[in-house]
Amino acid sequence: MNINRTKRFFVSTVLILLLQTSLQTTASAQGVMLRASGAVNESVAGTATGMPLDAAGTLVWNPAGISALKKNEMSVGLGLIQPHTRVSTTFAANGQLIGSTKGEAGITPVPTMAFVWRKCPRSPFTYGISMAGVGGASSLYPNEITNPMSGRSANVIVLQVTPTVAVQVTERLSVGVAPVIDLASLNINPMSLGGSATAAGSLITYGTKYAWGGGFQIGTFYDFQNHFKAGFMFKSPIWAEDIYFTGTNGANQPEARSFDLNLPMTFSAGISYDGFQNTVIGMDVRYFDYAHTAGFKDGLVSTTVAGLGWESIWSIHLGIEHTFSKKLKGRMGYCWNENPIPGRSAMLNVSAPLMMEHVLSFGVGYTLARNLELSLTYNHAFEASVTGPIPGTPFNVTNTVSADTVAAGISKKW
Repeated sequence: MNINRTKRFFVSTVLILLLQTSLQTTASAQGVMLRASGAVNESVAGTATGMPLDAAGTLVWNPAGISALKKNEMSVGLGLIQPHTRVSTTFAANGQLIGSTKGEAGITPVPTMAFVWRKCPRSPFTYGISMAGVGGASSLYPNEITNPMSGRSANVIVLQVTPTVAVQVTERLSVGVAPVIDLASLNINPMSLGGSATAAGSLITYGTKYAWGGGFQIGTFYDFQNHFKAGFMFKSPIWAEDIYFTGTNGANQPEARSFDLNLPMTFSAGISYDGFQNTVIGMDVRYFDYAHTAGFKDGLVSTTVAGLGWESIWSIHLGIEHTFSKKLKGRMGYCWNENPIPGRSAMLNVSAPLMMEHVLSFGVGYTLARNLELSLTYNHAFEASVTGPIPGTPFNVTNTVSADTVAAGISKKW
């Protein structure tokens, strides 16, 4: 492969993806964090910590796993998510419906880019970098007179860059480490975080700015050399600068407000088995510590919205890849995760109803030319809902959400 041509392609790809990501909004399945990165990883429901199939998924879910990738790899991809949301208001006493509003967020893009490189097959060092949308939300509810919880919207963007190095310590064991650099934007209308739960305490926002954050992740990968492989990943909280908003408050006066919002500490452990002919199966178990994360851990404190009121959650990811021929691979995955939003916090999360629990994925990989593979995937996040009180009123609010995703990616190996 021509090195100069590769470098030019890599730099161009980074610039294109930076532009794409600046326009991105997403829907999620593990709270605010996306369950997968790239079309291959999406097709096996995010399974990657102990089953490194491609660069994009492995860099996000286990930095040590890139040592197990057999070749250098460069990949780019794009996912398209169609969320289906609804917010309904009912009387708490008898459940009588007052109003129900369907969301109109539309289709949203999620770009990914990943690059893994080893100087030579005998080198103990493997290097990589990933840049992708790893979290977010999107919602838009038209204003309807019959529904007091309508007329709301949200756009949340989380872009993550992970420059990574992995070391093959022994024939079986590798370790990896990566600094994590995040760039996030949050825009909610009306904005009540950090203010009163009443309408007078909300901001009608007309501006927000991106916030930078950082942390680190470390991982281990172990090959038992009997068809079993295992991995473990720890990602620190992402400590971010305050989200900043400007807008108009309930008294129709200009106001600026900031809010401390970080991303949760994450653990992921995984195992895989490739003893079946042309088949590899794997499972990941993950933990997201929302209950101890600034911006998520607190909910309604007296009449002040101190946070989103989320709970920590576990998730389980199952994936399988089968090679049918030299050109064709089939993939399938299933993800289950707990709902992070308890009923008491339903009203605080109308604009970001991120409580989908069951996701089923299907995908294929097709070799277009030598070492050039096209991957396609589709998944469906099944409908989930949460109901809770609207404080200070005789009403309940119900948030309902499901989503469909298609993704495509292309990878070059050498």
